[in-house]
Amino acid sequence: MLDINTLMLVLAVTTIVSVAGLLAASMLNRQVRAIRYWGAGLCLFAVGLVLQVSSPPIPLWISAVVITQAYFVLWWGTRCYRKPEQTHFTRFMLGIFIVQAVVFYYFQETLSYSIMWHSALVVLVCLITIIELWLTSWLHRAMTVVWASLWTVHALVYLRRFGLYLTDETYINATDLQMAVSIESLNYLEGIAFIYGFSLLCVILTTVSLQHALKEQASRDPLTDLFNRRAMEEAAVKLLSLSRRSSHPLALLMLDLDRFKAINDKYGHKVGDQVLLAFAEHLRDYSRVPDFICRFGGEEFLLLLPDTSVAEAQNIAERIRHRWQKSPLPTTAGGVSVTVSIGVVEFTQAENENFFDLVERADLALYQAKKMGRNRVESWHRGLTMAQVNGVY
Repeated sequence: MLDINTLMLVLAVTTIVSVAGLLAASMLNRQVRAIRYWGAGLCLFAVGLVLQVSSPPIPLWISAVVITQAYFVLWWGTRCYRKPEQTHFTRFMLGIFIVQAVVFYYFQETLSYSIMWHSALVVLVCLITIIELWLTSWLHRAMTVVWASLWTVHALVYLRRFGLYLTDETYINATDLQMAVSIESLNYLEGIAFIYGFSLLCVILTTVSLQHALKEQASRDPLTDLFNRRAMEEAAVKLLSLSRRSSHPLALLMLDLDRFKAINDKYGHKVGDQVLLAFAEHLRDYSRVPDFICRFGGEEFLLLLPDTSVAEAQNIAERIRHRWQKSPLPTTAGGVSVTVSIGVVEFTQAENENFFDLVERADLALYQAKKMGRNRVESWHRGLTMAQVNGVY
């Protein structure tokens, strides 16, 4: 039978090596907050193991507190992976530390109770850590399954440990870990495999997060955080194909802020940017969940509307226009009055029709709105040509 202290040392060394790797990865990828907490959690885990090897003279309950706290730090790292803006880390961890330290101190004379308390907390952390990553909507499902499998196996090992210390007289009456070597050795062996697997997954998840961030940056407008032209073109290909297959209507709005150059010239580009940001937020407020919003360039925006007829698109466009013109926009230069002209076109579902045809026709309708006096909505109709709308600008 393997010696418990030897297994503790092997697990401690494994953890220290993993910590070194994660700390190096966190220094190279500072924008991924989660990996810092994962590294800190494993560092705390290693400290707890060293304290455990040093028992006695160091009381065993102290190492149990440190190791249990490490699990909660690992969980917090997973929370930050899903939503990086997490706050109150110190306050939250201090609260958990105090609660579990009091319980461990109370149970220090009864090894079985201490181990059951520790095992129950580990199982709890395993479950909430699985849930945290499962809720990360953009993560590939295969990665979530692998992560869940790792933590599920870890939870089952500790659940078995809890059950044995609850029901088996051999473990109930144990006064030190060496008396429970048969179950503890399995725990430490699984722990070594868990640390290796966890560290590897942390590095993979960090890489995936960076790839996701780069993809988002490549598809987003840096000022408004709306989708950019490239993302719109990619999405439009899929949506037009779906509309053609399902025979469901699809419409496109082209929106242009009226006399925007004059705003930049009069108030400066800072105020111009504030207007663009406000209009982007306005589009988010008055669009629907499946609608695809894009800053097409400059002061031009596109709104792709699935399952929407031209009549419905006109109503949406009119609502956007009417609400936008109601009151002056507050800026650092004071109230600025801005209106918007909108061109509307419906996808005809013809085999040779593509996104650029839609944009061209929406552009013609927009020019018509400008020609008719601005601050209005116009729909494309057959016979509308560029020659008819020339000279607007």
